[in-house]
Amino acid sequence: MRFIFSIFMLISALTYGQSERTILYAQATEFGYRNQFKEAEKILSKVIALFPNDSMAYFDRAIMREHLGDTLGAIADLTREIEIDEKSADNYFVRGILYQKTKKYSLALDDFRKVNHLDFGNADAHYFAAQMYSILQKNTFFVKRQLKQCLKVNPAHHDALIPLKNTRRILFRMN
Repeated sequence: MRFIFSIFMLISALTYGQSERTILYAQATEFGYRNQFKEAEKILSKVIALFPNDSMAYFDRAIMREHLGDTLGAIADLTREIEIDEKSADNYFVRGILYQKTKKYSLALDDFRKVNHLDFGNADAHYFAAQMYSILQKNTFFVKRQLKQCLKVNPAHHDALIPLKNTRRILFRMN
């Protein structure tokens, strides 16, 4: 009898935790849809306090923080999320965008290259890597290679068809 009671208590505790998480996520989602980002961020912080290894909560809170203008907080959340789930290309991509926004171009390039490693079919990651190579004034070979890969993945990628600053000659020699 004691064994059955113990199993019942364990299942109840797990179910309660999951249902609480579900309720909190539903609230955060509703606030997010209503552009009430501060409220959504507070609820996602509760989720993180209750479930510190919930990688999705860090990702979602990073989005809310970026909407609130807290880019550094968003980068911190994405960095923590990457520690939990290092195989998700989306995390590196969004963090790369935020690094680019904060003019940390080398870090942005590292993240876009990581996206290319994890998800070679992400045309935007190739394009943004080309941008970072260009901004950092790296060898034009790297810019050209990334733009070619971008267009190989998505031949209609509008931005890749427009020359990057300092790469006009490269694009015309690509064909």
